[in-house]
Amino acid sequence: MMDTLTPKEQPDRSKIKMNLKQEVRYWTKHLNISKEDLQKAVDKVGNSAAAVRKELAVDCGRGVCSRTLERGPTLLLLTNHI
Repeated sequence: MMDTLTPKEQPDRSKIKMNLKQEVRYWTKHLNISKEDLQKAVDKVGNSAAAVRKELAVDCGRGVCSRTLERGPTLLLLTNHI
């Protein structure tokens, strides 16, 4: 008898699905933000992951970023192109 193996469906990472606990967990860890901050960003710009990333980058650029570095220090490389 042959076993039927169905491939596991890969999650759609272009959209943030706030109604799925595992999606919220993925995105909060991936973006290093709280569930509340993720919900605010999704409410403001929609569930497009690109739009949420852009919104979070804009907020941090304004100095109102509430994200904390829980995963340790982050190295930021700045290069000066002449």
